[in-house]
Amino acid sequence: MKKSIFFISNKKILIFFVILFTLIIALICNIIYCYNTINVNYYNINTQKLKTNLRIAVISDLHIKDYGNNNEKLVEIIKGETPDIIAVLGDFTIKDSKNYDVVLNLMPHLVSIAPTYYVLGNHELPLIDTTDFVNDIKSTGVYMLINESIYFEKDGEEIIIGGIKQYPYYDFESPDFENDERYFLDDFIKKEEKNFGILLCHYPEYFMWKFKEFNIDLMLCGHTHGGLIRIPFIGGFIAPEQGLFPKYDMGYFESDTAKMIVTSGLSTSNIIPRINNPGEVCIVDINK
Repeated sequence: MKKSIFFISNKKILIFFVILFTLIIALICNIIYCYNTINVNYYNINTQKLKTNLRIAVISDLHIKDYGNNNEKLVEIIKGETPDIIAVLGDFTIKDSKNYDVVLNLMPHLVSIAPTYYVLGNHELPLIDTTDFVNDIKSTGVYMLINESIYFEKDGEEIIIGGIKQYPYYDFESPDFENDERYFLDDFIKKEEKNFGILLCHYPEYFMWKFKEFNIDLMLCGHTHGGLIRIPFIGGFIAPEQGLFPKYDMGYFESDTAKMIVTSGLSTSNIIPRINNPGEVCIVDINK
């Protein structure tokens, strides 16, 4: 009898380790898949402020990853979607590295597809004072928007595209009203009264803290990496500034006055890998 019980106990242990090993292999395969795959997700926005239609390719958080030689895989995906404009939402570099050749090599390919607009992320900010990053990016033909806006014309209609660097609104600090960002945003919202506006902003938490109170036709953001680990029926696990189970991890969000789309981005700089969360190119169709 004791021998039989011992055999059953060992069998259960063996089954446990087989299941555990299978789960570990499945997890590793999922991480590898997510690291090398780009999904294309589509969003439709309708507005009476435009008579024409507009297609935007939205990319973020590449973190100097290379999808093939000179990111040829990423370029081919975007080219195949035939966008009118391309929005680059920052963090294409790594904070602790001054080597951004991957970004410089990619930008001319994007410019050859459509007008490309770049807004800084937190990983680019340290490069401003220590390198020629901004001028180098501009030299490729990209529009670098640092607290400034520019008009894009299609079918005789003007669309205002703005890029904000950072915004000093935090739930634990009083706002500083005397700053470039505040003056830019005031000007951008005023221009939006006459033209459809697209605000490029790396940080979706600004929507959570303050921007949802403003009249913003469309805000495009990255930064969250989709919450890194995406749990079925729940969403992302963790995101900067938002913490565990972030509300604004990826997807479409709106308030009474503002609309926002958050892309999960193309890679990560975090030691936590992307799980169940491949890289993403967002295609936003306005008045499709």
